[in-house]
Amino acid sequence: MGYFDDFQLLNVTRVRMYGHSAAEMVLTPHHFLGIMQGEIILNNSTVSSVPFIYFTPGGIVTANGWNSPEGRYRDNFYIECSGSRADRLFAAFGASNCCRHYAVKDIQVFLAVFSRIQNEFAAGNPGKHINITLCIEEFAALLETELASSVNNSGKISRIAGVMSEINHAPGREWDFKNEAEKMGITLRHWNRLFSAAAMMAPHRYVAACRLKQARELLVSSDMPIKQIAETTGFKGASEFSRFFKRESGQTPGEYRKTRMR
Repeated sequence: MGYFDDFQLLNVTRVRMYGHSAAEMVLTPHHFLGIMQGEIILNNSTVSSVPFIYFTPGGIVTANGWNSPEGRYRDNFYIECSGSRADRLFAAFGASNCCRHYAVKDIQVFLAVFSRIQNEFAAGNPGKHINITLCIEEFAALLETELASSVNNSGKISRIAGVMSEINHAPGREWDFKNEAEKMGITLRHWNRLFSAAAMMAPHRYVAACRLKQARELLVSSDMPIKQIAETTGFKGASEFSRFFKRESGQTPGEYRKTRMR
């Protein structure tokens, strides 16, 4: 094996996204490293235009969707990769088994590296694999330097990611976000902003998305009665659960189970 053979670039994508897309939980097949810039709605009303870099590791279930102000857009530039070097890169930035988002001050230096990666990927040069890998190393060095000046904030983001992981595994729990904020020593409003920036949606919407995902899985993979599924996913009764499920998926739980069991 050659020195640079431990990194595989599978795809490069650059897309402009308008409006919004309903978030759904998806399983990521490979690592996704990307840059997001533009405007995004946080907490259903606050508009943020802070650019950020994101790591979405392969093999996890995560929310996929976006929410931008009407008439405006966001630019999403990302690469899909795999290999042991990619594993080390994601682990170094705390993204072995959960997503990480890092706001950066000067997004242009990172875009320049990504653009070189895109050009190399499209070219037929014999040495493009080596050049791409060197670009990845440069990207990591730039990000590590940037984050060195914001250690405290990245620590908070790490703890937010831990809460996201807990919600994903047990969405039916009664989640007390005020208590989570107090554990971190920050206000609930600040905690909500951090969570929304990390999850790309408000906390209550993230819980709802995880509950919907779990409900869909139980409806298809088990014979559990709908009333029991409602209790497992955090609802007071079958009626409340059915209204939620119909609103989020366009079908009642019974209809969803019937169409998937054919």
